[in-house]
Amino acid sequence: MPDVEVLYSPQIGRGYSTTTAHGTKAGGFVFVTGQVAVKPGEHGVEARGEIGEMGTLEEQTVRVMENVKAILAEAGTTLAHVVKRNVYLTHAGDFDAVHAVLERYFQPLATTTVVAGLIPPSARLEIEVIAVLP
Repeated sequence: MPDVEVLYSPQIGRGYSTTTAHGTKAGGFVFVTGQVAVKPGEHGVEARGEIGEMGTLEEQTVRVMENVKAILAEAGTTLAHVVKRNVYLTHAGDFDAVHAVLERYFQPLATTTVVAGLIPPSARLEIEVIAVLP
């Protein structure tokens, strides 16, 4: 079994499950757990109903991406090293708006976008990524 390092970024709150890390580092890769718009310092387990207070879809997307950046930094890598991203939306009609924001953060890369219900239900999007270590 490869060495696995569990990642938590002090820049963002803990996740929505006590059994979920912000990400893991293993085998030269970083796997970032799906991120929703949790405010810095907020603990998702205690604040499940507050995601809807994050504002517009664009503001939520920016917050998610800032959380992803913080986790990647904790692992010693950056968005430039992301090789795969999965985007989960609650409404198909949000696709263009979310991907317009993602263009600010990423060059074109392998992407899967899925429309599904999310936990917590007030989240409008969730993003997970896989990055290589430099």
